[in-house]
Amino acid sequence: MKNYDIIFIHPPRVLNPDYGKNTKFNRGTFIFIPMGVFAIADFLEKEGFGVKIINYPLEQYLNRNWNLSDFLKNIDFGICGIDLHWIHNAHGAIEVAKIVKKINPNAKVVLGGYSASYYHYQILKYYKNVDAIIRGDGEVPFLKFVQKINQNQPLDSVPNLSYRDSDNNIKVNPISYVAKNLDNLNFTNISLLNNAKQYFESSRKIMGISFNLPIGRGCPFNCPFCAGGQRAQLKISGRNNVILRNPEKVIEDINIILNKFKIPSVFFGHGTYPANFKYWKNLFWLIQKENIDIGGDLEIWRLPFPKEMWKIFYKTFTRRYSSISISPRTMSARVHQKITEICDPTFRFPKTQINDLIKNANLFRMTLRIWLTVGFPFQTRIDVLKDFNFGLKCVLKYGKSNFKPITVMNEPYYIFPGSPVHEAPKKFGINLKFNSFPEVVEVFKRAKISHFYNVINYDTKNFYGNSIRIANMLLLLSTAPTLLTTGSKYPKMR
Repeated sequence: MKNYDIIFIHPPRVLNPDYGKNTKFNRGTFIFIPMGVFAIADFLEKEGFGVKIINYPLEQYLNRNWNLSDFLKNIDFGICGIDLHWIHNAHGAIEVAKIVKKINPNAKVVLGGYSASYYHYQILKYYKNVDAIIRGDGEVPFLKFVQKINQNQPLDSVPNLSYRDSDNNIKVNPISYVAKNLDNLNFTNISLLNNAKQYFESSRKIMGISFNLPIGRGCPFNCPFCAGGQRAQLKISGRNNVILRNPEKVIEDINIILNKFKIPSVFFGHGTYPANFKYWKNLFWLIQKENIDIGGDLEIWRLPFPKEMWKIFYKTFTRRYSSISISPRTMSARVHQKITEICDPTFRFPKTQINDLIKNANLFRMTLRIWLTVGFPFQTRIDVLKDFNFGLKCVLKYGKSNFKPITVMNEPYYIFPGSPVHEAPKKFGINLKFNSFPEVVEVFKRAKISHFYNVINYDTKNFYGNSIRIANMLLLLSTAPTLLTTGSKYPKMR
């Protein structure tokens, strides 16, 4: 029997679903492990602890008969960390905690991640199989927690920790640890992951991205539905600034992953905006200098994104596995203006600048993904019709050629806990549903896994949840030609 001090389990959306032999896994299974898990696991290993990471949905993908209970019976461990970063894993995380406690009642079960941090008190109140929750940045708090548990000492000095004491009272320690520098963390110790090689292969196949590469922490913006924005991070993690890793450390990560697993591309876990162009130029220059042959997936968080940046991106990455994405969510300037007035004065995506993106994407033959959403705050039916019209024009102009790099993407949205809309729905004309964590767990328990993250937790003044789902499916189908043709063939050029 193998012995570990700590195991980490990435939970599934739904436990033991009836996949069937011919059922394909899709993006809805969310096979990705949050980037911070690898850093925390490595941080603990460096302190002398035995650590293992298990990716539940990956194990089921590799073996439909894989069973977590059977796996746990064959190992010994004292602490189990379960990531609950994405709210879609709420049901899976709670069910995994139950299984862990059933197999190993003496093990301490700890949750972490944005969603766990937000709902920390409710989770401890309603789910007795969870012993503690680490809020916000987790590497130092998790180490302190492990040390205190092993020494049988009180937990009241562990930063960022919420827990149940010996009298079954819920205690909430203050957030006193916020990482100021990330360069001492290792995000690429993939050897700690069970079936690491298959993880990269499966991630590309299922999710369309090989590896999520952490660039920094924090965000200066406040997008309506996002729980990673400036105000949300301040509330959830105590973070009020953006920190970016040393570009040379990022290069080290790329080389390590590329040499070990021959991945075709990396997704950069931080977006571009005018204030950080200098950082990205420096990083891209280093990739060129080392002649690293790899693709890159990059997000634009705010415009403008000038021709100069397109040119540098074009020179840095191979075209076949590269893309640039932007998420205006609607082409309505009126909607954007309402958002700027309520939560973020920078939330502007002028049509002229979107057209410039399209022009430059065609010039450099680099894939541009434009993300739209039916059900955005303040959207009217006329706004949606105009978005459909925009998508149709892109289909007619770019959807019939293998060399046209414009793709219109869309998805229905779950309003994430901590986001501006979640905290003040009435300001945005939103009727929010499933407000308590037990309600969230139950709704994701009932939800079938599909390509869409198919739980919609709100209505707007103009659209009910079901109509939001249907309209997004229609938009997806109407713009599918751009998705099917973009990048399917490439000329013989970088």
